[in-house]
Amino acid sequence: MNKSIVALAVLAFSSASFAQVSITGSLAMGYKASKASNRNAFAATGTTYAGGAESAGLGVDTSQINVTAKEDLGGGQTVEANMAFAGADRSGESNTTSSGAVTGRDATLSYTNTSFGRIQMGSTEGAAVHAGIPSADAPVIDMDGKLFQIKSSSDFISYAAPIGPVIFIYKLSESSASKGLGLGFQGNAGASAVGQRTSDVALAYSSGAMEIVGAYRSYDNTNKTSITTADSLTKDNVYNFQFGYDAGFAKFGVGYQQATASVGPKVQDILLGASFPMGAWTFGATYALSTVSGVADTPLSAFSGSATLKSIMQQADGSANGFSLGAKYNLSKRTNVLVRYASWVKSGYEQFESFDGAAFNGGDMTQAGKFGYGDRASETSILLVHNF
Repeated sequence: MNKSIVALAVLAFSSASFAQVSITGSLAMGYKASKASNRNAFAATGTTYAGGAESAGLGVDTSQINVTAKEDLGGGQTVEANMAFAGADRSGESNTTSSGAVTGRDATLSYTNTSFGRIQMGSTEGAAVHAGIPSADAPVIDMDGKLFQIKSSSDFISYAAPIGPVIFIYKLSESSASKGLGLGFQGNAGASAVGQRTSDVALAYSSGAMEIVGAYRSYDNTNKTSITTADSLTKDNVYNFQFGYDAGFAKFGVGYQQATASVGPKVQDILLGASFPMGAWTFGATYALSTVSGVADTPLSAFSGSATLKSIMQQADGSANGFSLGAKYNLSKRTNVLVRYASWVKSGYEQFESFDGAAFNGGDMTQAGKFGYGDRASETSILLVHNF
């Protein structure tokens, strides 16, 4: 028997009187085909843009191991530790590394007191903007990094407690640019940049078939003078609302989010979702809409005084939409087959995220093609998933 397995077993048994330890995970493998978008609404003189690149192949979608340890301290007090590890396969999960090295994912440590609430610290990746309630748990491809903001990881501390039928949540998160002990609260610009910290306040209500969540996020370290790079374009605040209803024969959800930049654009996102269980099958669909406004009205000084740069970047004003369809067939309680398709136009938010202002100033005019609404991108995947 492998010595590491023996050591793990000894550790588990020696700790049995103190904590409950469980190991779970997920392995999903299959096939994916995708086509990138070619956005060329603004074409500089003498510059052409090739069609969207296509790719397809087999591989690992998810290979994750979760370790959970929970200890009862007595008197209504518990401590729970959760750690996740990903890439436990030869390809390193979706071929992100040739070595197949295992990397860390979400980790949280929670203290719960039934008379006080829960305090949690962690280093986690933010959930998809409209995952869960708005998507109605439909077996679809989420729109983060496509229409909605990209997911990023950060260190945080939060407090949650019930107030009557409502759960109150406060969360302080550091910037994704400053992860690690001793970073994130204070530091200089550059390699040790702190970035924008966020404060979230949320109220969650659940009663029978209905779920409602309302949340507000504020940002610090704002830059109210420039929007010419992804770093200089900072946010002021975000409002988020989610509603879900389980009608038995189907689940329905809706999500709305508004993000306001420190200078210039405002982004409004909407997601509608529905899922329909039919025996071993679950069918689902989502429709997404993202609208950017305010770039054309931004003062010229925010574009470093460049009328050309403003004429390029204001192409982000407008709307992008996308949809996803999916079906899941349960072979058992732990194993299922997923078939999913998504099509979308890359949103103005994502156009700003991908724009490289330094490269543009250095003469890379292909950066101009990052703005505007062109052809659609798409993704198709067929996966076999086993949860253990």
